[in-house]
Amino acid sequence: MTIEMRGISKKYGAVEALKDVDFTATPGEVMAIFGDNGAGKSTLIKVLSGAIEPTGGTITVDGVQKNFKSPIDAREAGIGTLYQDLAVFDGLDVTMNFFIGREETYFGGFMNFGKMQRQTGELVRRFSVRDIDIHAQLLNLSGGQRQIVAITRTTGFGSDYVILDEPTSAFSPSAAREVLDVVRSLADSGIGVIIITHNVAQGLKVADKATVLRRGRVAGVTDAKSTSEEELVSMIVGTNLAA
Repeated sequence: MTIEMRGISKKYGAVEALKDVDFTATPGEVMAIFGDNGAGKSTLIKVLSGAIEPTGGTITVDGVQKNFKSPIDAREAGIGTLYQDLAVFDGLDVTMNFFIGREETYFGGFMNFGKMQRQTGELVRRFSVRDIDIHAQLLNLSGGQRQIVAITRTTGFGSDYVILDEPTSAFSPSAAREVLDVVRSLADSGIGVIIITHNVAQGLKVADKATVLRRGRVAGVTDAKSTSEEELVSMIVGTNLAA
């Protein structure tokens, strides 16, 4: 299931936030999006996640053209998004954070806690590099563990793609490494991962490919494994834009 965005533009009055952007993501691959503030990264992701509608261009998923008018439309197409605020509930345990709004119930409406706990445990073990207590309240978890819970929840209910906005922001180096290990695990399991990050070193470490945006245009697409930090920074701040 390949995502293709072609000729994506977004105008806010006279301001062009995106200008004829082409972007491709494929299953089992980590695509990192880099760029300075105002480069158009967040706008592009909001278009793909259904949060805003583009002024022009097309989005196709597995060859089928889509017209996302809301995040629900994107989720139904298999695209989940996790923003920096995580949208988790500190006073609830890991299991209830996974299932809030989609609780498993017995006939008669009583919640099936056993089933939810089993499914949560399976998801956490599938993607996390170390054990997380599914009975623990999120306020008692580390920042890295909270991020892992949020990422796993986003991908655990049928998402073929997950978009992560600054997934390691403000984390310690050890917590960031743990989150990046989960990102890599997701891709290795066949899920397509799209990450926005300002951290060039971390992005290159985990990504397969990198798309660089500058002033609303694509400045380049490169193989992350064969690109140095210096080369990528040059693309971010340089003046040679892709045609």
